[in-house]
Amino acid sequence: MQDADVIVVGAGPGGSVTAMLLARQGWDVLLLDRARFPREKVCGDGLTPRAVHTLQRLGLESRVANHAFAVTHARLVAPSGVSFSLPFDPHVSPLPPRGYVLPRLPLDDLLRQEAVAAGSRFLAGARVRDVLQDGRRVVGVVVEREGTVSTYRARLVILAVGANIALLRRLGLVFQPPHEIVAVRGYWQGVENLQPALEFFFTRDLYPGYGWVFPTSEEEANIGIGIYRSNTAKVLRSAAQVLRSFLQGNDELRERLGRAAPRAQVRGYPIRTDFPSHSVAGAGWLVVGEAAGLVNPVTGEGIDLAMESAMIAAEVAHSALLGETDARALWPYAWRLHRRFGHVFRGLRRLRPIVMRPRALDILIRKAAKHPPLAARIMGITLGTTSPYTAFLPSTWGWILF
Repeated sequence: MQDADVIVVGAGPGGSVTAMLLARQGWDVLLLDRARFPREKVCGDGLTPRAVHTLQRLGLESRVANHAFAVTHARLVAPSGVSFSLPFDPHVSPLPPRGYVLPRLPLDDLLRQEAVAAGSRFLAGARVRDVLQDGRRVVGVVVEREGTVSTYRARLVILAVGANIALLRRLGLVFQPPHEIVAVRGYWQGVENLQPALEFFFTRDLYPGYGWVFPTSEEEANIGIGIYRSNTAKVLRSAAQVLRSFLQGNDELRERLGRAAPRAQVRGYPIRTDFPSHSVAGAGWLVVGEAAGLVNPVTGEGIDLAMESAMIAAEVAHSALLGETDARALWPYAWRLHRRFGHVFRGLRRLRPIVMRPRALDILIRKAAKHPPLAARIMGITLGTTSPYTAFLPSTWGWILF
């Protein structure tokens, strides 16, 4: 018995976009999530111009824009306090000249609604306990819902489970939590001097890491920190204290938050940036978004890459469903992911330990403030429109040194 053509596990951006696109193609899609929507998701909430470009391709930008706060530039603050701002237009061409900030509670529910409107069936409160396998082929999932355990079968199972590696362990793909960044965020109401900008703060106290201020309105902001390769468990246990120490130790933010009040509980969360550390396709299954480690290893941004991987997954899945969903038919998904993101991730990992040092950041940001071509290159590398390896070109070093 077959319960659906496709089962998608996880209704975040990657899962919902995959379900939406396959439902638009006429496939019977069952979208599962253990939460009941709308639900909160801990995140920085930033939608970069790259994410906006993907939303345009999906025909969803206007819907998102109706609920979001628009941002027009990025601002980087060095450990020394020197800063520069760079507008998204025209330096990130061919991407749109804007980004957005939208909390995940409305964003994820909006994308889930689009998947349902396209014809997907959504099952909330469905905790997927295991995958069903016939030999090496995945043929469905085991679900616990309201105290009842059921099995659902499908020709294809797509895992969009984010940083949760339980099902990936079942498939023998991941054995240890591969968290490379731990992030902590909260919301503050009454923040002064908010700009329509994604602001990044680099301090010696956070090394290796960064802080951010992303405005959700003219007076409220998502404020948080991201720390690379830290003791994940320790930071998550003391999330509020770690964030408070950063805010109290930064003169600019301490002043801007003087009259602000926290609106929600400070929460921490792990981020996977380990692509390509494991297989992402096999007989009867695909992995999309953060579950595949597709989160920018420098910025921690993953919404854009989740939606992009979903678009690729839907294209490959559609072709496979017309015939056989065996490993051979689904292998092009892995090949296309590696072709699009492998070079970028390898370059960013090589670049990160060099440029994220406090002294290096002081020099880079001070020089970028005076030299627009260098600023544009930094922005392009960050957004993924410029190869990270251009940081090693003689022209880049010439701009920095002279």
